[in-house]
Amino acid sequence: MNAKAPINNRPEIPVREPGLRPSAEVPRHFHGGDPFLSAFFAALSSVFPDGERFFIDSVRHYRKELRDPELIRQVRAFIGQEAHHGREHETFNEWLEEKGYPMAPVISQVRQGLEAARENLSPRHQLAMTISLEHFTAIMANRFLQDPQLSRQLHPEIRELFLWHAVEETEHKAVAYDVYEAVEGDYWTRVLVMLEITVFFWMHMMQITWDFLKHEGNAGILRMARGLGWLWVRPGPLRKLLPEYLAWFMPGFHPWQQDNRELIEPLQRRMAEWELPARGEAAD
Repeated sequence: MNAKAPINNRPEIPVREPGLRPSAEVPRHFHGGDPFLSAFFAALSSVFPDGERFFIDSVRHYRKELRDPELIRQVRAFIGQEAHHGREHETFNEWLEEKGYPMAPVISQVRQGLEAARENLSPRHQLAMTISLEHFTAIMANRFLQDPQLSRQLHPEIRELFLWHAVEETEHKAVAYDVYEAVEGDYWTRVLVMLEITVFFWMHMMQITWDFLKHEGNAGILRMARGLGWLWVRPGPLRKLLPEYLAWFMPGFHPWQQDNRELIEPLQRRMAEWELPARGEAAD
């Protein structure tokens, strides 16, 4: 692994507003006609809007304690990107509802769970939750960008949404972590919270996926087994995340020890036209 990357050697964090709502012609089973994989991607989207707002709040809580001007600037850009992620996935979730996915009860459950976390957990614990989930989104984004088997069967309109999201999760993957370190977050808290988040997140994702399949009459042990086999065995994109996931537990871990800037540069150039004026980067 590379040494911890200096903050000024990391990518810029431009705020973009792509407007990527799928058209009505995109089919319900938008991942190669596969009900399981389409439900799995819909499950991911269901947690994004309220999850992104939780991330923003947990980082913003510590903003006045930060002393590094560059980190303060990156926090403002992080907030801008995450706000747009929430809005774009709200729009996508509305489209999914129109296609027959029961999004409303799932979103309500996610919102209630995060409200309970805000009320019952310390700001430090909430920030540890954020950096743990940001690690998940960063390593999943990296796999999505690296592995064409994950994206090539997606309908092009939906592929564009997830590519944009993956690029921005890569650009800002260290911001919340740097805030955690700046406010002296400790090693054992981030390790224990990651273990907690790992169990909760994946159980929740599988439950939502099952509920979506059940709603449309496509649930079944065989279908779930095939879907889980695709995710974990062959081609196994989630299994391939394990080395990056386990790196989290090293005492000297930092997100930019995996320097994957070259992976996003061609997409950044293509997405440059979506960038907002500079003042938008400070929107919070």
